[in-house]
Amino acid sequence: MTTSSPATTPTTPAPRRLVLPFLETDPLFDVRWAVILLPVWWWLGVEQFIWPAIFGLAALKMLHLQRWQLRLNGPLRWFALFLVIIAISGLFIVEAERWLTFWRNFGAFAGGFLLLLIVSNRARTWPAIERLLDAALLAVLIAGTVGLLGVLGVWRPTFLSLAGRVMPEAVLATSYGRAIAFRALGEFGWFTGLELFYRLNSFFLFSNHYSSALVYAIPFLFYKLTRCHGWRRVLVVLGIVLLLINLVYTTGRVALLSLLGGALLFVVFYSLRQRAIKVLGALALAAAIWLLALAATVELAAPGPGSGLIGGAIEAVDAFVFARGEGSYTSRFGVYEATIAGFLERPLFGWGTERDVEGLDLPAGSHSEYFAALYRQGLLGLLSLLGLYWSVWRTTRPIGPPAQPAGALLRYGRWFFVTAVVNSLLNDPNVDTTTFVLLWLFIALLVAAAQFMHDQPYDDLATSH
Repeated sequence: MTTSSPATTPTTPAPRRLVLPFLETDPLFDVRWAVILLPVWWWLGVEQFIWPAIFGLAALKMLHLQRWQLRLNGPLRWFALFLVIIAISGLFIVEAERWLTFWRNFGAFAGGFLLLLIVSNRARTWPAIERLLDAALLAVLIAGTVGLLGVLGVWRPTFLSLAGRVMPEAVLATSYGRAIAFRALGEFGWFTGLELFYRLNSFFLFSNHYSSALVYAIPFLFYKLTRCHGWRRVLVVLGIVLLLINLVYTTGRVALLSLLGGALLFVVFYSLRQRAIKVLGALALAAAIWLLALAATVELAAPGPGSGLIGGAIEAVDAFVFARGEGSYTSRFGVYEATIAGFLERPLFGWGTERDVEGLDLPAGSHSEYFAALYRQGLLGLLSLLGLYWSVWRTTRPIGPPAQPAGALLRYGRWFFVTAVVNSLLNDPNVDTTTFVLLWLFIALLVAAAQFMHDQPYDDLATSH
């Protein structure tokens, strides 16, 4: 009788078990795929609500994996304080119907906070940071590709989303409800020097929020340009051109000027390449040509005593500001006046949310992130928001070898952050939860990169790839 040795004993491979996404996956996997699946969420009409749910579940898994041990950085503490003040301000809401607006905004803030918590605690290696950055840029590039199809007239879908089919009539009657229910990549609009054209919003609620997302991503594509070679470099260049075309068709003038302002600061203080100066010069030249074209359009349409170089320049600026008519300008500043007046009535904790004002088409406490915080959460809210941004600025300052990928990312992060802060002067990103999530994903990546640089010895960084 013979017996087989253990080495020759046949073994049966264990059957592969199905892993359920967003339930049994790593928290960083959840973040990556939640962002990449933006087109799916948009098609379903749930992109304004899905982020806090997914990130909340991912945060619970993170707490379990890390045995409730967290790394609490400065931005997280300031963000937590801001959330507390937001919750307190909700106690001062007057109109019952405005509770829906409050929870909508609070969901965006909660999504941003959870995203910062997850990424700054789990993205501890450079590959993890880079994969998240690639996912964020891929989502914006997909939105840009679909937007280009809309500009060219190849694909301009209009349909009722799944969320719109179950939405209460009271919500459906609001502009916010209609934007969620009726899906479209844009709408026809008017702009100085152009006839009727297709104004883009892609997978975002409104064109201004899409322009914000575009200028958040463009600086990081320029960062990618310094890290890629060969055909990948060509693809990055095409991606930059694609997003710039989309930016033009959003008519996001504030976003464009913010992008140029951030580029100027980057070139003067943080760029290590002379080529960046050429890029900035090209962008400035393009902006100048646009202004000159507007001046020529105005002069040809209505020549007058103000003609000439100075008069043409002044009229070009007027044409730039009033490019979509005086309604946008007067409505915005009417909102800001009503916002200041409302703040003076409740200076400490504010009104809890934006509110309708008689005689205005837009609610008070909107169309500026800083005015919104002042009106909704009062002086304490604005100070906590400014403290949050100041903490992010200090935490993400470029350190270490600038040629190392994380060091270079932090330098380009200065361009992004200045662009975002300036753009928020006349835009409120948390109105569109998707825009707010992308903003805080990029910020969280910079915080994670700064922590990575602090945790690694410089001699290891210098030799790492």
